[in-house]
Amino acid sequence: MILEQLRNVARREGLLRNPDYEPKPIAGFLTLGDGGRFLDYVPTAGTDERGKKARGKVFQIPRRLGRTSGAAADFLVDKSEYVLGIEPDGKRQPQELQKRRELFRESVNGAYTKTALPALATVVAFLCNDEELGRAQAKVSAQGYLSNDLFAFEVGGEIVHELPAVQEYFSRTRGAGGDTGVQCLICGTVAAPVDKHPLVKVPGGSTSGVALVTFNSDAFESFGLSRNENAPVCRACADAYTTALNRLLSDRYPDPQHEGATLPRRFVRLSFATTAVFWAEKDAGVLDLLADLFETPRPEAVADLALAPYKGQMPQAALNRFFCIVLSGGQGRATVRGMHTGTVAQIEENMRAYFEAIDIGAEQPMPLRRLLESLVLQGKLENLPPGLATDVFWAVLFGRLFPQTLLARAVGRCRAERKVTRERAAILRAYLIRNLRREVTVGLDKENTSPGYRLGRLMAVLERVQGQAQNNPNKTIVDRYYGSASTRPGTVFPRLIALAQHHLSKLKGNSETFHQKLLGEVMDGIAPPFAGVLSLEEQGLFALGYYHQRQDFFKKSATEAVNSSVGNENEEKQ
Repeated sequence: MILEQLRNVARREGLLRNPDYEPKPIAGFLTLGDGGRFLDYVPTAGTDERGKKARGKVFQIPRRLGRTSGAAADFLVDKSEYVLGIEPDGKRQPQELQKRRELFRESVNGAYTKTALPALATVVAFLCNDEELGRAQAKVSAQGYLSNDLFAFEVGGEIVHELPAVQEYFSRTRGAGGDTGVQCLICGTVAAPVDKHPLVKVPGGSTSGVALVTFNSDAFESFGLSRNENAPVCRACADAYTTALNRLLSDRYPDPQHEGATLPRRFVRLSFATTAVFWAEKDAGVLDLLADLFETPRPEAVADLALAPYKGQMPQAALNRFFCIVLSGGQGRATVRGMHTGTVAQIEENMRAYFEAIDIGAEQPMPLRRLLESLVLQGKLENLPPGLATDVFWAVLFGRLFPQTLLARAVGRCRAERKVTRERAAILRAYLIRNLRREVTVGLDKENTSPGYRLGRLMAVLERVQGQAQNNPNKTIVDRYYGSASTRPGTVFPRLIALAQHHLSKLKGNSETFHQKLLGEVMDGIAPPFAGVLSLEEQGLFALGYYHQRQDFFKKSATEAVNSSVGNENEEKQ
């Protein structure tokens, strides 16, 4: 079960040392003296390299309520509108800010009444003193702050919300009340269920967070149960699974076992509102590579993955279970788009096959983001068809067939731009290998007799002949005829070949001989007449053949340049 596995993540990584506290960045501390006197405001972070306000230092703070609407104060650590009665955007009326101040003060005063702690008495005195509060407002405003910044208190050199007695009070208050006769859906124990599940910061959802478990319509309720009674979860399990999910969705989650360190990233952002999170029962190197898959896969990690079968690592990985879920954020709640499980060994095998399939001789492994960006106008991922990035991600992880939309998009962009980029060439090679079980080489394959591949090579040769004859013109036959040549070769190539004879007549000596021979070699593998129409798969082979032949020309040009340079050096030495 998904919630149970998330709870296990929280336990395994030690995220629940104090289940009633959670890590959040605090913008600054209000330092108070005797009688609630305001002494100073101390920000926890300065500015970043661009001169902008940096993110505050992360502290363990009392778990926030997860406000979605209405006014409700968090305990001892909250935003400026609750702590100081001010906010930077001017969106709230004075009476609204006053109400929020009062709610925060009542929360702290309630804690002081129960505990009689001197530190809490100091905070209450400050909150009741308009003059001291005004001094604090002026100091914080001068420093600059954001509407979602959190503020806390320091009294006598101690952080108030970290005092043991304060923590004990908050834990006792937070866990009080509720029916104890309900079995928890996750752990099976009989305990008081949470009335409202903690919120999770899912990209695309509300900035305050969204719930993963919620029943906001009668259609989702059964057996006469209302709201979250349909999925009763005890407080401990609710805290555990939401903490784990927030950790998996964060790229800077603090490591509870190593001060100042952060836990490794365990998510891939597939689109503005869709994110894949993943984990395993035991940590594995392939998880780090998977986290970098979309942006910057490290060459050494890809190389290690390729060599893993030869290092005896597979038996251990085969016993390590792997989990992945895809989430989308919304205004009301998070939506689980899919959940898949397997073993780390399977993920390693599938990712190894993926990186081998997209290998077209590039020095660096290409990020999945760049591959997907090559499929849309101006490289804007928001223009991708809905779900395509997710489908491709599942194909990479679990060895599934790539969606045909991937091939159609790659072929379509090649035709629209009249250009085959290395990213699109990588996509085409991966699709042909995975979906059509084709043997596609990394570089030029002179033995490939596929009509589409041969015609793509022919297009590159004819372009080369034109370039040699006309000294690399601004507009080539590819700029004018790529679209029709790759779809209806029978209507275009007879004209292009006739034009090539004219171009060949302008070449001299070895150049003419070389290109005549190459043209004959490529055309020798094409049975006349030219195909009237190429299928989508053959159009993909056309683009790949064109790309391979052009890359082969570039390699030869580079080799000739090197040989020429060496020859000139030898002449100088003589």
